[in-house]
Amino acid sequence: SALTSSTRGYSLDADDTMTATSALTSALNLAALRSRRPATAPGDRLHNRSSSKNLGRFPVRVFAADTQQTPPNQGTWGDWNDLVKPGQSATGRVVVTPSPTDPGNPLDWWKDAIVYQIFPDRFAPDPAGPQPGTSLDPWGSTPTIRSFQGGSIKGITANLDYIQSLGINTIYTTPVFLSTANHRYHPSDFMKVDPMLGGEDAFRELIDEVHKRGMRFVLDGVFNHTGRGHWAFTSLLDGQEQSPYKGWFLPKSFPVRAYDVERYHVNYECWWDLPDLPKLNFDNEGVREHILDVGEWWVKEFNIDGWRLDYPIEIPNEFWKEYRRRVRAVNPGAVTVGELFGVRPDCVGEGNHFDSLMNYAFGTCSLGFVGCGFELRQDDAIGGEYQVIAVDAQGFKDNFGEVCAAYQKAHTESKGGLGGGSAHPSMLMNLFDSHDTARALWMLQGDTAALKMLLLIMACAPGPSMLYQGTEVGQTSANGLKGAGRDPANREAFPWHKEDEWDVDLLEHVRGVNHLRQDLYALRRGGLRWCDATRQARAPDGSEAPKELNPEEGREECENLLAWERFFDSRDDGVDAVCLFHSGRVEGTGVMTVRTGFNPGETLVAAYTSLGVEGNYTVDAEGCVKISMPPQSAAVLTLPRDMHKK
Repeated sequence: SALTSSTRGYSLDADDTMTATSALTSALNLAALRSRRPATAPGDRLHNRSSSKNLGRFPVRVFAADTQQTPPNQGTWGDWNDLVKPGQSATGRVVVTPSPTDPGNPLDWWKDAIVYQIFPDRFAPDPAGPQPGTSLDPWGSTPTIRSFQGGSIKGITANLDYIQSLGINTIYTTPVFLSTANHRYHPSDFMKVDPMLGGEDAFRELIDEVHKRGMRFVLDGVFNHTGRGHWAFTSLLDGQEQSPYKGWFLPKSFPVRAYDVERYHVNYECWWDLPDLPKLNFDNEGVREHILDVGEWWVKEFNIDGWRLDYPIEIPNEFWKEYRRRVRAVNPGAVTVGELFGVRPDCVGEGNHFDSLMNYAFGTCSLGFVGCGFELRQDDAIGGEYQVIAVDAQGFKDNFGEVCAAYQKAHTESKGGLGGGSAHPSMLMNLFDSHDTARALWMLQGDTAALKMLLLIMACAPGPSMLYQGTEVGQTSANGLKGAGRDPANREAFPWHKEDEWDVDLLEHVRGVNHLRQDLYALRRGGLRWCDATRQARAPDGSEAPKELNPEEGREECENLLAWERFFDSRDDGVDAVCLFHSGRVEGTGVMTVRTGFNPGETLVAAYTSLGVEGNYTVDAEGCVKISMPPQSAAVLTLPRDMHKK
């Protein structure tokens, strides 16, 4: 049917699939992956398409020297330079130290993860059609809080080729537990896969197929509450004070009433006072053991690769330490990712509660930077501790630098090796939107150029990156840009039924930046330090000011130019990459002098540039390159391809 086309033209040959043992600790086979992209006509370049839509001032060329399409991937990143020497350090504050591959750490794979978040009811229907007798809203209809549209686990399996074509190597889904809610955060049984999604057999097949491709799978777990239909809570409702499970919950009086009651007038403890979410009592040994068993069971039974743990702060810390220990006893490489807001280095790493967390702090900084210059939409978008405020480059450095420095400091002071102590910043999962927030493109008022820069910034930052389904094709909100952006409007069905409306340029950009992250070892494992970037000072009218008018020798920064270097302590560990992002919408930067850690005389080539940014640069005697960047442009500079060993 029109709703269930399984691969959308992207297929993986057997020879191209990655092995499970090597997929996440080495770069993908870019030649094979690029050959799966839609054919490009001779003379047509990704950065020069006349048919581009919503491209604004950010048309891109990805892997600049590799856009030669006949034959594919035969370009080079420039010529070997005879002056190559071991890496030297650059001036500028080091924010994150390098984190080279550590084969002895079973969780090392997570640092290389590029994650695709799936909301199962809204990703793809079962190719065989809906289950007989079920009542569903039409696929693509306006979502409501309670409606189901029939997405299924088999729909995910049928579209793994598409997912992998995005450069994704890890899938994370919201819960698949038996539930009365379309999001499955109201679990009726933690140890059953909802039959509406396909049941246990379909889930087992999905995990097997994911692993055959060398990919990983992380499942969402929500354990601070159940749904009203949970078997233990229905026992309480039926048996009241005689129920053997009354101690699993927190009744305030009897009889317990769960239906026909208003919020804030419920006589049992609920999550956020919602009657349909009775809180579990973690002082009860039976509750603790049951949830610990659940954590182990999914890893044993289905071989999942980790847990994303929903809103864990209402459960005692010591429980999570035991949960993590029990899960890793089954699979030492199973990651635990806490949904934690703010900066929480005390919660992640060896001896702590989780291995990683959802780094919403990255989202607040990066959205604020690419959206600088106009008002970001936040009404009915996000709340709590996820607040986005427009910032310039210095604001980004101040805020994101503090976040990284907090985790780096804790990691260093705990004397942790690469896999020990408090978590290294490269373990934190970066994201800027999800099923819990308005979509980034909605917040950016449809500015696709800003979204493209945001995606590139995430690919160039330390830590796994997370992409919410539909971002890659330009989904904004079921209500459009003028309507509300948050739940349920941000949970619209993936538009398989409207493929002609996909933003193909954005889709290609997502593929490009994800493959860039896979290809450039520095983007995954290098440290991060800010680069000094200055230009000749300007007079109030915008012209260059004479040096004598400026106490800093006539130099100034560009307030909307963000520059950092992903670096290694030694060239033997890896090759550095300089990342530049100019978010200004009106004027270019002029000629900027950017200090790097590369050696004088070395030639840097563009692994990525926006249209209008040159592709080759020579490092001067001071270790600097000169670069001019148009409005809303970006570049990633490094040594030629044959200098890269990893």
